[in-house]
Amino acid sequence: MQLPQRVFVGALVVPMLLASVGTVFRPAAEIQPGHLVFAVRGPEIVLAGTAGSIAERQDVVDAVRELTASHRITDVITPNAGERMPVTPPVAAALLGAVLDQDVADFTGVVHKGHLTASARVADPDRAGALSDALRRAAEGLRVDEDFTTTG
Repeated sequence: MQLPQRVFVGALVVPMLLASVGTVFRPAAEIQPGHLVFAVRGPEIVLAGTAGSIAERQDVVDAVRELTASHRITDVITPNAGERMPVTPPVAAALLGAVLDQDVADFTGVVHKGHLTASARVADPDRAGALSDALRRAAEGLRVDEDFTTTG
């Protein structure tokens, strides 16, 4: 290959190829945290949000699946190469585990930009306090806002 052809390939073709494969070669600093939504509705756990890859999505689903065999897990997490999970799979599992350990059957949590917003229906103020404490222990540096409704 002659020098002008090498320059052409190096200057134009290679960057175009790299751009076409997306964030596979993007520095980690450019990949932004996305969001994670998890909801418990009786016997069902719904996972939604964005993951950087199918593997990252599967890691979260597997971590949640290890928590419970009695809940059906509905996964609607969308792989998006420009975003990653806002928390690690163990933290996602810990947050959900805190909810399940408190026997809460109606819960929604959203993790986005270092913030956990949680809402739940709980039996009484004592259960609300226990859930709040458990979520804060599991949150690992997330700011936690909660809106719990008592049914009793």
